[in-house]
Amino acid sequence: MKRKMFLSFLAALPVIKVFGSIKIPFLSGACRTQKDQEGPFYKDGAPKKSVIETDGKRLTIEGRILSAKDCSSPVANAVVDVWHCDKNGDYDNEGYKCRGTVLADSKGNYSFTTIYPPGYGSRPRHIHFKVRAKGFPELTSQIYFKGDPRINNDFARNAESGRVLDLTDKKEFLAARFDIYI
Repeated sequence: MKRKMFLSFLAALPVIKVFGSIKIPFLSGACRTQKDQEGPFYKDGAPKKSVIETDGKRLTIEGRILSAKDCSSPVANAVVDVWHCDKNGDYDNEGYKCRGTVLADSKGNYSFTTIYPPGYGSRPRHIHFKVRAKGFPELTSQIYFKGDPRINNDFARNAESGRVLDLTDKKEFLAARFDIYI
């Protein structure tokens, strides 16, 4: 009898493997945005503003804040706290240059304009963010940009592909879409 059960189990392994790899969003949180390091330069209290920085190549990021519970419900009035280095690769630790908070609307839509940041030291170009919303755990993460040659030399190489953004060149500015699942 034990041998028969063992052989049945072996025969079922391919089926278990196929069904085990299927991600059901509301059961697995498969769409949840991956956490990333806060870094040493986070500073609380950044002012509310949709234009974070203007001294450099303009970049607009827009997207939606969505619930990871079902991967589709908008999260109204979420706060997105954004910070990154300036065009010289420096973080402002005295004031709020290259820092700001953006409020998502009732449908979870958010957008901000800043600069396309340079790499920081040996790190690839990146923008830090925190998302806070009532009833959800705080998310701290970073976004990166496709084509950056330093992305594979950084701990970012473990970043989920959804946090490595494609840029659209609109001539006067760069643009990207980034939906955040909390």
